[in-house]
Amino acid sequence: MARVSKKTRPRRHPAPASAPGREDPDDLVERIVGSLWRAVAAGDLLRAELEAATCMALPRVGQLAPRDAQAFISKVLVEEAIRQPSADGAAMLRLLMALGSPATKRSASQALGQLTEAGMYPPDWVTGAGKAIPVQAWRRYDVFGDDEAIAVTFRYGEAEHGVVGQIDLTGIPVAVAVGVATNAASLIEAINREDDPFDRTEQIDLAQARRHLEAPLARGDEQADEGASVDTVAYLPVARSRVRRLPAEGAAVPVFTAADRAAAVDDFLKSPLAADVVAADEDTARFWAEVLTGYSSRLPGEPPGQVGPRKLAHLLLGHVPNTFDLSVVQRQHLAPVVTAWTRWSAEHRGLDEAATARLTESLPEVFARFGPAYDDPAAVTARGYLADLVVSDADVSGLATQVARRVFAVPLPDPASDGAPVQVSDPAVRRALTQDEFGACTPHAGLTQEEFLAAVHRVIAELWDDDPQETFQAARRMFASGADRHDIIHTLAEKPA
Repeated sequence: MARVSKKTRPRRHPAPASAPGREDPDDLVERIVGSLWRAVAAGDLLRAELEAATCMALPRVGQLAPRDAQAFISKVLVEEAIRQPSADGAAMLRLLMALGSPATKRSASQALGQLTEAGMYPPDWVTGAGKAIPVQAWRRYDVFGDDEAIAVTFRYGEAEHGVVGQIDLTGIPVAVAVGVATNAASLIEAINREDDPFDRTEQIDLAQARRHLEAPLARGDEQADEGASVDTVAYLPVARSRVRRLPAEGAAVPVFTAADRAAAVDDFLKSPLAADVVAADEDTARFWAEVLTGYSSRLPGEPPGQVGPRKLAHLLLGHVPNTFDLSVVQRQHLAPVVTAWTRWSAEHRGLDEAATARLTESLPEVFARFGPAYDDPAAVTARGYLADLVVSDADVSGLATQVARRVFAVPLPDPASDGAPVQVSDPAVRRALTQDEFGACTPHAGLTQEEFLAAVHRVIAELWDDDPQETFQAARRMFASGADRHDIIHTLAEKPA
């Protein structure tokens, strides 16, 4: 795979702050913050950026609530810079402004204003923070389309460093690992190393690199889980600041339409590889071909028929169980149709014998796991979010938007006390879930409890149906400003209808 292996993963700068371990938390904070101050005192811009990013990552690594995380940054970094007024303190605040969250940027900017009023200004070297000059970019990817690694080199003065993001492409593309290398040449050498027969490498232009990195890095920043390395959590803001330095304009992305997907399905059904499954049940063969082809072309620039071993597992054990209510016949024909379609996909893309074998060898295990995955109560509940919308040839990206809105309206509930799935497709069930969540809320704006709950039910229904669309648009604006989902719905309910 195009995963950044131990041989490829860039080495860190000589010891930016060590990864949080089992030492006393106070000692850990003191040590890491001390490393930041020493980097600032040395005037080492890249090292200071990495140390600042590591400090700001500590609350997230410790899984603090957002408000507690911001309080930590304000107390440990921002206020400390004010308590020790100096050019170094101004430099640290400037770093926080370059790499921090909007809240961190605001508090650091206000603190820097206090220092400059007192005559303390950032040194010249730190004014270049985040303004690295992009040089060149490379892409390492597997032939199946399951993942890729994008490496970009940048220059501060005469020295070059590199940023690399590993992107998981099995679902919506997301950065699962991020690294920073102080030796750009070693990073490019590692990216180009021929150590996997199914990997390919190409040099790409800087605009392409931005297109491949920008959205996945943003998702990685939002979705970083417990499994993310400390380096990845720390270096995501550094990588995102670097990507903003890349040109936004470049070669147009190929566009594949519903007509392209339909043509690919017809090509499969007419191919010799599909002869047996079409003869057995043409309607079922078409159903599975449309599901597979639709998922494989859900991303801009990804052609119908693009699939890899990991993506097949993701599709069959996640997407299908969470999306489609299958008939007995459709379940019976899953294995033969998917096997035929997978071989057609390999032939359609010109994969060689070894790659085809790699693509198909995991299918028996996936088929064996399909039944439990499909029958899982959580999957049954998830299917209820799309029950009135989904068809086999639906635009998958459009379905993702619909389900995201509906999950916002009614979060995925736990199974019932007897383990049975919750039928969220039933309006009465959604109403009961809403009642449980908001029944104890105290209304404002002169509403009675009964009037407030009626308004909440109305807002939930508007969000579920996206009618009127202005309701969800208002919810998104409030969410982007940092409001909590429950509070958003409460606020919308109190507004005049």
